[in-house]
Amino acid sequence: MSETVEIPEVVAALVQQKVGQGLYPDAGAAIAEAIRLLDEHDELVALRARIQVGLDQAARGEVVPFNEETRQRIIREGHAKYERGDPLIPYISVPGH
Repeated sequence: MSETVEIPEVVAALVQQKVGQGLYPDAGAAIAEAIRLLDEHDELVALRARIQVGLDQAARGEVVPFNEETRQRIIREGHAKYERGDPLIPYISVPGH
């Protein structure tokens, strides 16, 4: 599928400059890399937000001590999630489940 997208002239010039420098074989490859980097940036923003939630919870004292009992509970819960086919990490799916 091919679609025409209008971009500002300054962006088109930057893309052509990168292609001209030999950094990318063509404009499509340069744009594809830019989109990949935008996706990576979005993932980092989401990760930072999840980390901030944890930091805020810790600052409020909403923490659970990590000891052998906690470790065993986490293992049991992980096994139960796996057996149900639930993702072990909410944003990562388990292949084959």
